[in-house]
Amino acid sequence: MTHLKKIQQALTMQAIDALLLHDRQSKRYVGALPGSGVYVVVTPNQALQFHDGRYRNEAADTSGFTNIEVPQGEYLPELVSFLSAQLCRRVALVSTGFSIPEFQTLTAQNWTLSLADSLLAESRAVKDAVEIQAITAACRVTDQVFAHLLPHIRAGVSEYELNAWLHFYALQAGASAMAFDPIVASGPRGALPHGRATARRLKNGEFITIDFGVVLNDYQSDMTRTLTIGEPQPDLATVHDAVLTAQLTAIDALKPGVQAREIDAIARGVLTAAGYGDCFTHGLGHGLGLGGDQPILNPQSQTVLQPGMVVTIEPGAYLPGIGGVRIEDDVLITDTGAQVLNQTSKDLMLLEDQEYESV
Repeated sequence: MTHLKKIQQALTMQAIDALLLHDRQSKRYVGALPGSGVYVVVTPNQALQFHDGRYRNEAADTSGFTNIEVPQGEYLPELVSFLSAQLCRRVALVSTGFSIPEFQTLTAQNWTLSLADSLLAESRAVKDAVEIQAITAACRVTDQVFAHLLPHIRAGVSEYELNAWLHFYALQAGASAMAFDPIVASGPRGALPHGRATARRLKNGEFITIDFGVVLNDYQSDMTRTLTIGEPQPDLATVHDAVLTAQLTAIDALKPGVQAREIDAIARGVLTAAGYGDCFTHGLGHGLGLGGDQPILNPQSQTVLQPGMVVTIEPGAYLPGIGGVRIEDDVLITDTGAQVLNQTSKDLMLLEDQEYESV
């Protein structure tokens, strides 16, 4: 069953006359064009793309949709006119795709308007075989990019330079973009979970956290490794051991039927027992796919894991003024357990101290 048919069945079951989509991820999920000048209407029996002339040729190559070309900027009036002619009364939308003025226009109609964010999120959370293959391919590229990056990691190189090499090798390998702005945080900056690259130069004995992912055929990867140039500080090596144990223990516990918060609690318990519980300041992970996927793995999550979900498992420990460690893999929930999709070693990498040469 296609994603579009899956959504149409859900609309029928929930007695929704029409679903409106404008965010990129939802449009890609149902097979529509992702451009900003494309608004999508899905009913239990139809699927339409309202687009301006810029998308004429692309729309003609899109299967499963009736294409309605409208003047640029006139998407909503045409869309409203269509729904009114169809006598639609129960209309739903995914909120992330619409501006406040657009939402006000829609609420002014004689409709019962509701949010369909959870409908799309639940459908997207469980991946089919094609999606799993796409994510696995993106993970394979991530492993390749990291392997190419290693020779560039040496004392004197700036975080900016490593960030640039990540982009270069990802694009060279066929990725269309980075999944997010990569995190490259060295030394004390490793205590910043979202420490984007700066001009700071790497030093011997300090930890370096590298967190990045790629977009390949619309699907994403997300991997983090923490390593060092030369021998690390003994206390940081101990932190790495604790974080790795927490990650491996959590992955071993992944299986269908388990609540996401239980997995978070397992990893958190390992770090607490090691004395680093207060240093783990974020959730254990999140869903992976087109971007913004469910489930979320944190202490509040009520989600029950199902086969076909792909999640990140990324415990961390952050010590202000000293540094930090995070280790992250992308993991597929299988019928009986879990399968790690990344192949890059998670052991603490002690890179050889090499003299820096400017490129």
